[in-house]
Amino acid sequence: MRKWIRIAFIVFGSLLGVLVILWLGLAWYIRQHKTELLHQISDILNDRLHGGQLVIGDMEPSLVRSFPDISVSLEDLSVKDSLWAQHHHNLLEVSRVFVKVNTLALLHKKLDIKQVSLEKGTIYLYTDSTGYTNTSVLKRKAQGDSATAAGRSMGPDITGLQLVDMRFVMDNQEKEKLFDFDIDKLKGTLKNNDTGWVFSMSTSVLVKSLSFNTARGSFIKDKRVETSLDVEFNRKKKILFIPQQGLEIDGQPISAGANFSFGDSSRQFNVHIVAEQVLLSQAASWLTPKISERLDSIQLQKPLDAEFALTGHMVPHDLPLVNVTWKTKDNIAITKGMELDECSFGGGFTNEWVKGQPRTDDNSTISLYSLKARCYGIPVMADTVHITNLRHPALTGYFRSEFPLTDLNNASNGDGVFSFTSGTAKAALYYKGGITTGDTITPYLKGTVQVKQGVLEYTPRNLQFKNCNATLDFTGQDLYLKDVSIQTQNSSLLMDGSVRNITNLYFTAPEKLQLDWNVRSPSISLDEFRSFLGKRKSGVAVSKAANRRKVSRVASQLNVMLNSCNVNLKVLVDKLTYGHFIAQKVTADMALSQTEILLRKIALSHAGGSIQLTGNVNQDGTNNRFKINTDISNVHIDQLFYAFDNFGMKSLSSKNLQGIFSAKVNLSGNVKDNGQMAPQSMYGMISFDLRQAALIHFKPIEDIGDVVFRKRNLGNITFDNLKNTLTLQGNKILIPAMQINSSALYMNVSGVYGMPTGTDLYVDVPLRNPSKDEGITDAEERKKRSRRGIILHLHATDDSNGKVKIKLGGKGNPAAEKDKEEK
Repeated sequence: MRKWIRIAFIVFGSLLGVLVILWLGLAWYIRQHKTELLHQISDILNDRLHGGQLVIGDMEPSLVRSFPDISVSLEDLSVKDSLWAQHHHNLLEVSRVFVKVNTLALLHKKLDIKQVSLEKGTIYLYTDSTGYTNTSVLKRKAQGDSATAAGRSMGPDITGLQLVDMRFVMDNQEKEKLFDFDIDKLKGTLKNNDTGWVFSMSTSVLVKSLSFNTARGSFIKDKRVETSLDVEFNRKKKILFIPQQGLEIDGQPISAGANFSFGDSSRQFNVHIVAEQVLLSQAASWLTPKISERLDSIQLQKPLDAEFALTGHMVPHDLPLVNVTWKTKDNIAITKGMELDECSFGGGFTNEWVKGQPRTDDNSTISLYSLKARCYGIPVMADTVHITNLRHPALTGYFRSEFPLTDLNNASNGDGVFSFTSGTAKAALYYKGGITTGDTITPYLKGTVQVKQGVLEYTPRNLQFKNCNATLDFTGQDLYLKDVSIQTQNSSLLMDGSVRNITNLYFTAPEKLQLDWNVRSPSISLDEFRSFLGKRKSGVAVSKAANRRKVSRVASQLNVMLNSCNVNLKVLVDKLTYGHFIAQKVTADMALSQTEILLRKIALSHAGGSIQLTGNVNQDGTNNRFKINTDISNVHIDQLFYAFDNFGMKSLSSKNLQGIFSAKVNLSGNVKDNGQMAPQSMYGMISFDLRQAALIHFKPIEDIGDVVFRKRNLGNITFDNLKNTLTLQGNKILIPAMQINSSALYMNVSGVYGMPTGTDLYVDVPLRNPSKDEGITDAEERKKRSRRGIILHLHATDDSNGKVKIKLGGKGNPAAEKDKEEK
């Protein structure tokens, strides 16, 4: 080993040995003068007390902890104020206190405390409701008191502080404030300057309470805070200032600063926190329970940038001003009513919406600014949205949107009322109303929604529409539908209407809504609307989870409203077709409910005459019961039979009839969901008057000609006038005794006509030729003459296939007979 290295080791070892010997000597000195030092420490600490009691259980030197300085360990130290017996809160209670002293000062028989470390204990700053505080024990004694008068100095300032496993509580009953911190560790240094002091520290703290108003709850409750920061105090201005600096709350980096004024009577404080890329749920959990609960109604799946400002006064019953702002881009927002994708907006919260009013839930507001998002695929924009009065939340905002109608299909998840394939929509709406279930705030909606060139399917009825245009005009509580035009394959409709009180009843009682609807059309084919007779087509079932994700409450409720509301329908149509039925100049006044179609009055021109009817149809899906009262005037009977499929009769058809038909009809029956008449379902009365009539090639009559009247034209029988009242009973038509005077023969008919089977008709046919009586105009005389001569009594019945057969025989007399009457 080189000589200089050996010399260096010897010198270094000698110095170290001297230092160790000196340090051991000082430790021996402390142990030997333990009582004197304990008394000196107690005096220094008591000099800082104003009354009260300081208790130190024991003192021992700590040789290793602060080498080369000396630390003294004080065991079981407590400080009580003079009124401890009333409130039972020790100002200080700690298991162990390490006091680090200056070694050189000890050599000069002076005590200079460089650092104090507290372990496992509590610091409890208590203020009762009268304003008395246990910290009064820390007030310095006035100049001229006994201690200072004796010429003893106030003692050294402590420049270092360390806390380990300590609890710090500031409990102010008078001002209703509670700060409660569990300090895992805190290490700091105190530096005095001309204006005050600066305390620099690093710490890890669990915040049990940070309540500026205990009635409102705590900020950052049960959150862990880790930081290294500086705290400054200005003695002259009595202001505690925490510069803006970084810290972590539960691992989330933020920037925070604050100042507290202890000088003037207002005792104002300000807290400012800035958090970048923090989840809204996390930031909301830092606020008081009521504020956090309000913000819980909004969920953001991605982080945002937030800023928090708290301003208040450390005076009794003060409610601090809370302002929170945030901004985010391309986020996903979920509320109880809807889901917003691609969501970008700024926002804020304040508990003083109206300046000067109390800072309560009633005066609290959540605001959104420059909102751009997609609501179930539909683009939505809003400059400003406010949610005011968080006790009974009300939303106000002006919303705009422009989008292709196919975007609406995404909102319904394939289970919507309408399925769109083309068209555009443009909306501009102002809304003010409640946003929670069961609220009593009357909604207000004003603005328009315009639909252009839509192509869609009304899925509950499987109806296809094209060239759809409409303007939905919301005027507050009411909706007016204007300039509505749609086309089907064979129909074209122009419509307008209104729904009163829609914003109030849309969700709460859709069955009470009434849609007043006016329809005008040059041509309508009712065959395209036969699906309205059947049950509504059910949508594809989706899971509840999928429903929450994809179907907004507004969209799903539209299906409920359209199915539940009542409709007053007025129709004016130039031409209407339904199967074989063709009508012109159709006017209708109808009412539609969930289970019934009420025909208040329908008037139309048909088959050269007119028809008016009233009635109702009870909708029951596959079998719909109807009742109608009809007044038919001067209708061509052949066209009437053709239009109504011969009323279910097999042997008598429109091809067999001619004439001008008038009638009063009271009928009930069933119509299927495909629009066809249910067989054997009609009951009622038909009182008719048939003029200028003809029976053409009616086979049962022509069969009679095969037996008798071979020289008469039974293929074209004309009638002057024919009246009767028929009774329909399901599969039967009851025909009262009816005299028929025709060009070919006289007949008296009575009995039952079966549909399609069950015919049981009795026909009396005088053999007298009607041509002999053509010159007789008196009806009674003509009737008498028709009974002269031979009368055939015929009985018409059908077989199981409905084929009518005629045989001789009258009522009670199965054989043919002759009636001789006086000529």
